[in-house]
Amino acid sequence: MFTNCVQRHPRPFIHRMGVSAIPARLTATLPLRLVIGWFVLGFIGLSAVVSAAPGFPRIANLWGYGPTAKPDQYDKLAKYDLLVMGGAGTDAWRKFAQEMHRRNPEMLLLGTGLFSYTSPPQATPWMKEAWYLHRPNGELVNWWAGQCFVPNILLDDCFAALFDQSDKSFGSLLRDGSLDGVFYDSVVGSASWLGDVDTGRKGVADKPADVDPKWHARQNQFFDQLRQRWPNMRIMANDIDAGHAPHVNGRLYEGGPLLDRIINGDISPKDAINTLNRWMTTSLQPGITFAIMTHPIGWQGWRVGKGDHVTTPGEVDRVSRDFPRMRTGLCTTLMTDAYYAYDVGTVWYGLPFWYAEYDAPLGKALGPSKEVFDVAPQVVLDWRAGQPADELKLDGDTKATPEGIEGAQTDPASGWQRLFATDPKKVRFEPGHVYQIEADLDLIRKPTVSLQFNLRTGVGGWEHHDKGISHPPADANTWHLDVTVVPDDFDDYAAEWHLCGAGDVRLTRIKVTEINQCYYRREFEGGIAVLNAMPRPVSIDLKGTFRRLKDAAAPAAIVEVDDTASGCECKGAWETVGGEVHCYGDSFRRAAKPGDTCKWTFTAPSADTYTIYASIPGGKGASDAAMYSATTRAGKVNKTLDQRTGDGGWVRLFEVKLAAGERCEVSLLSSGTGATQADAIRAESAARYNDGSEVSKLTLGPLDGAVLVRR
Repeated sequence: MFTNCVQRHPRPFIHRMGVSAIPARLTATLPLRLVIGWFVLGFIGLSAVVSAAPGFPRIANLWGYGPTAKPDQYDKLAKYDLLVMGGAGTDAWRKFAQEMHRRNPEMLLLGTGLFSYTSPPQATPWMKEAWYLHRPNGELVNWWAGQCFVPNILLDDCFAALFDQSDKSFGSLLRDGSLDGVFYDSVVGSASWLGDVDTGRKGVADKPADVDPKWHARQNQFFDQLRQRWPNMRIMANDIDAGHAPHVNGRLYEGGPLLDRIINGDISPKDAINTLNRWMTTSLQPGITFAIMTHPIGWQGWRVGKGDHVTTPGEVDRVSRDFPRMRTGLCTTLMTDAYYAYDVGTVWYGLPFWYAEYDAPLGKALGPSKEVFDVAPQVVLDWRAGQPADELKLDGDTKATPEGIEGAQTDPASGWQRLFATDPKKVRFEPGHVYQIEADLDLIRKPTVSLQFNLRTGVGGWEHHDKGISHPPADANTWHLDVTVVPDDFDDYAAEWHLCGAGDVRLTRIKVTEINQCYYRREFEGGIAVLNAMPRPVSIDLKGTFRRLKDAAAPAAIVEVDDTASGCECKGAWETVGGEVHCYGDSFRRAAKPGDTCKWTFTAPSADTYTIYASIPGGKGASDAAMYSATTRAGKVNKTLDQRTGDGGWVRLFEVKLAAGERCEVSLLSSGTGATQADAIRAESAARYNDGSEVSKLTLGPLDGAVLVRR
């Protein structure tokens, strides 16, 4: 259960920064300087390009480049449809914009402006100390490793100074068309997410119900004034909510709040598609919402503030080769008109990853995406107002009326309280199955703080197993909920509604449907994009013949087994090592004495030659002669590896030929001088995912997608 009535912020303790090509001057506008070499360019494979045609895919980049980019990078940069960049002098901006627009007239260029935070006071001389947001004890409010300081936007002088900074930085560039707009980071629609704040310097904490609406309105006022000054300006912001939508052209969606949640099983592709479509249609037009699929290492809090040690070359290589994750995000975004990027995320944005799918000549969309059910869904529950509420649980003062199930709280200071829910004994949500939950509610008295839906397990705990978390739209009197969820391995899941603060809510209908097969498809002038919405493989009939892309990078089959997975067994004195380590997942195993063994077992998904890799954390204390072997029907192969050179990336071990369904055992014997490390193994097929072949039927892996072109 929630411990307070402040709506949880998606990631209050870590933020993003870290770019491979940020000039020092950018530190005047962004909170962290990460000076990281261009070691990633050797394997990313960006190539020279002529100007991109309008249409899809729409690929963006956040903070990877600045207007001071060198001329030999211009052709590479012109491949992007949207660039969000840091600061530079006006002359540099104009030169860069001229070169980009000459190569790609459709490209959008956005600068990064200051509004929700600034650098530390000593680096921001135009900000007065009194203009910062303070805590009741007088301390300045700061976050993200103490590098983001928050202006008190409720103060008129501070508000005017922030607006003046946007004018000084970008005004002339917006007027002459060198810049298309400005991006504002971390515009959270409340002040209370920062903890106790004292906007009036009275020595007491503001009440969230009092300060948050004022904070939100002030943010919208800022955006409105920007549009009044520069009518053609496009505004994008991060962490904004539906109440901001009419005042901006779009939202940046970091991975954690959206696309990453698909992989985690918290939401379905449908939920993400609906979210992006809402932002693209309810924002000021033209919409420029931008979604990023990020990698789990970008959400590890220990990497915050690590400078050029935030990651390693091997880890960046490992991130870049997570092709299925990239395709999940890309194909989800292709079902909408939004922009897309795949990145490390959070602590390091802007790596110039580029994939064959990004160059697919899809062109213009021929219509919206379609949800396809080759196997009919099955209704589990279909309850309407006026029917007996036997399959529902009513908590507290909640009551059944002819108009529906009504739950309310009268005290604005009330904490989180469950109002009503399905009965897990009568409405079963089976682990691993896919359920669509639709509900209609009347907001009789709008919540003073928050109303939340979730699919929750009491046994598993909400911290790890809440699914489909949703909130009602801003300024609405009704709420139509439509989410798709996949329960984890618990048998007590319930669809629940929780209220924080005062409010009065009435449920008039709830429908639960089990989805047996579902995929998405969108038609373009030059091809199609398809996306498996299920957490298991799906075979689909394309209703026509298309051609796969031609690409040597992505394997057709990839199998990864971590040391924490069921396919790994360690015998002997292996200790678990976690924390600030460069490894696959959150930890790895380590054996200090020789003779201990660790074994990874996997089954080949298809007949092929597989290259097997190991993730090696490395370091001075690692073994100088760890002994690996792979056992198949054909025999055994061996390799001795110096683990000291590892850095958390994939290191090639050997090749093995496997039949479809054949088991392969990869073993590690602790040996040599130093501690032997057992982390993860990866097997890649020789066959390529994009092999240029013609296809009329397609099998997609769990939540995977494909971009196909017309013959």
